Amino acid sequence: MILKVDEMKQLAKTLMQYRSFKERQECLSESLDHLSFEYPDIYAMLYREIKKRELESNDPYKIAKWFRNPTQKSYVKLHESLMMVKNNNIMAKEELMYNLRGVFNQAIKNGINIEAAMKISHLIGKSTHLKTFNENLKQLISQVNQLSNTQHHIPKETLTENIWTNNVKPPQLDPFQRFNFQSAQQQHTPVWRNMLQPTNLESAKGQPHFSMECYGYHHLEMIANANIVETVNNPQTLIDLTIINQEMDGAVAKWLHYLKLHKYQWFFNSLSYLEIVFIDEDNIDGFIAKVNRNSITKGAQKKICISTKTLRDRPQKLNDLLLKLDLDVTPNELCELLSYMRDILHYPIPNKNCVVDDQLQQDIVLVMEKLLNQLLEKLVMIRFLVSQSLLGMSINKYMECTLLIIGNQMFMKQQIEKILVFADTLKYNVHRIPKNFN
Repeated sequence: MILKVDEMKQLAKTLMQYRSFKERQECLSESLDHLSFEYPDIYAMLYREIKKRELESNDPYKIAKWFRNPTQKSYVKLHESLMMVKNNNIMAKEELMYNLRGVFNQAIKNGINIEAAMKISHLIGKSTHLKTFNENLKQLISQVNQLSNTQHHIPKETLTENIWTNNVKPPQLDPFQRFNFQSAQQQHTPVWRNMLQPTNLESAKGQPHFSMECYGYHHLEMIANANIVETVNNPQTLIDLTIINQEMDGAVAKWLHYLKLHKYQWFFNSLSYLEIVFIDEDNIDGFIAKVNRNSITKGAQKKICISTKTLRDRPQKLNDLLLKLDLDVTPNELCELLSYMRDILHYPIPNKNCVVDDQLQQDIVLVMEKLLNQLLEKLVMIRFLVSQSLLGMSINKYMECTLLIIGNQMFMKQQIEKILVFADTLKYNVHRIPKNFN
């Protein structure tokens, strides 16, 4: 027998009586402990249902199915999916973005399901993990909120306090923030329309700020400033060459946040890019002594050495990938290769103050082209695409790589445009595959 709505409301009201998130969490935890001990079958059923809903909320084809023939339940599922969608699931986020635009436009232009639209806009506005949606849909959300001067559409209990403040931990850096790519090939299709647009990345709270000049798209070529010229002409300052006067400190800081080593920014700021690349187990103590400040734990030293080796091996690894991708690769191998590319694109790419050419960027673009060819070959061989399959995950990783590249100023404009064409081609081919709603 289905649990009555009134009983669910009572549970929600009971939890909302507690003022702090901690108290609510303790109450809910005690209730679940009791349920798991006294009614294990019911608890297992509840757990499986939550997991099922999480999977559905991250499946773009399930999301599309909800609005193929929209009902009131479709809006409930959309609201739930926004709470459960994973931050790195571009495919699902794109489908959600498209459906959200439809929901908001219907409410604004036709007055359809205004209450549902307002509840969804309220959720987006108060949830830090939905910042991407808030940025992209800011204008529509504002119009939806103006549909009524009162807040009678929003349940009173959701207005008393932002219950997500302590519940949702902001991501270190949202790599999908404010991307809005308009596809020339997909003017007739809603799939993946909004997430890809070259722009600067706004840093999250607690991270270094990367302005347009430091980490943007339009400022594609970094020009050596007068300080660097003086450094070259003055042998004395060569000794003190660091990533700061090489203008690499922003890129290195972003990398360190990705590695969760940002507390050691002071160490890297005292070294040049070349010195960082050649840090290993044999010489790291010497570099620490050179900096002559604070100390670094043995665990952090090991992680630094592993990361700098990855940085050092990157050119050869990319060359190996180029050769490997000329051969047939299995879906599992392709997924692993894309995982490597997604990881390595978080690593800093040297600017013109550090290297004399852009060979590294050229290799990355070429690898992306060969990865695209592999994905297209795999797509031709399937009848349906399942988002949680190896191929589905590979496509999602490829789109993540695209986002990382177009958000990196070290790539030239023509390289960015080529990457966007690759992404456009992939999206077009994915859209042509029948959706599996089973």
